[in-house]
Amino acid sequence: MKKYSIAILIFGESDSKRNALAEDKYRGLVSAFQEKGFGVDAVIYNDLLTDNLARELLHYDGILVWVNPIEQGQDRKTLDALLMELSNKGCFVSAHPEVILKIGTKDILYKTREMEFGGNVNLYHTFEKFKEEFLHPDNPPGIRILKQYRGNGGNGVFKVDTGYLKNNKIGITHATGDDGERILTTAIFVEEMKFYFTNNGFLIDQEWNPHIINGMVRCYLTGTKVTGFGYQEINALYPNTKAGGIPKKPGKRYYFSEDCGLFQDLKDIMETSWVPDLQKITGIPNEMMPVIWDADFFINKINTKNTKEKYTLCEVNASCVSPFPESSIPYMVEDVWNKIEAKKSINKTIPVVRSPRP
Repeated sequence: MKKYSIAILIFGESDSKRNALAEDKYRGLVSAFQEKGFGVDAVIYNDLLTDNLARELLHYDGILVWVNPIEQGQDRKTLDALLMELSNKGCFVSAHPEVILKIGTKDILYKTREMEFGGNVNLYHTFEKFKEEFLHPDNPPGIRILKQYRGNGGNGVFKVDTGYLKNNKIGITHATGDDGERILTTAIFVEEMKFYFTNNGFLIDQEWNPHIINGMVRCYLTGTKVTGFGYQEINALYPNTKAGGIPKKPGKRYYFSEDCGLFQDLKDIMETSWVPDLQKITGIPNEMMPVIWDADFFINKINTKNTKEKYTLCEVNASCVSPFPESSIPYMVEDVWNKIEAKKSINKTIPVVRSPRP
């Protein structure tokens, strides 16, 4: 049996003691890979290490990447360029940067707004358009969610209450939970949002979903298959449901296998229609779908068989999905094996062009 080597790439400072092989969220996956015959190494990434990694990582058949869009103030531009180079030279990379840009950024909410589970979503490509349209007097007052193009951990995600507009003010709550609600003048609010349009960034405007109090279900996928679920009762921006009470902090996520009866309706729709429709919109073929990714859903109505009414898409994650259900691990190992095999088969068919002798 062939033995393939893979690198598990995680973020760390140059002197970091992090070791993915020893971390709880990767330990089960590492063991499963080793049992299958893979050689597995943990590799630390930061932008200062790029030149060395460009050479080192070429020795691996596959590179599995767990690095957030924002890490210690660094974005993924340098990393994505490195991964593109490695992929072009024959390494299997997941999630591939091109795929992340298609499904793992917040504009996926806009792309899928007409699909099942879609919602009321706007997109502002320029700061000028945002200033003109978001606070337009013809828009009814209410609560909206603004999300920056790429981010994680609630960074750049805001609950915006326009109910104060008659007083020329805005209520704003950052999903990181650092400051609670702040009341700003519209001028200061707009100026703060200007930052998110730098470096070709933009904002997604999503309707506030009051059904967040029903919890959030996370659907985990490997390729095009649902491989598990997570349920979290209290998520970021969970509303204060008691007068004078203290806002609740996000709670623990509980994991379930792909066979959990609670979410079979969602699994069936995801595999039979939603994922195929997503692939049509984004142009991502099966062989490019990530080894692990997820879609988060609001639960609008608990006791209904109508999935169109039951769920609304909150976001899609593809850059750094961890931890993940134990049930996902066998699917991930099989998927990596098959995709490395396919990558190598393609590479063998590409003719080598040799320079003529002088």
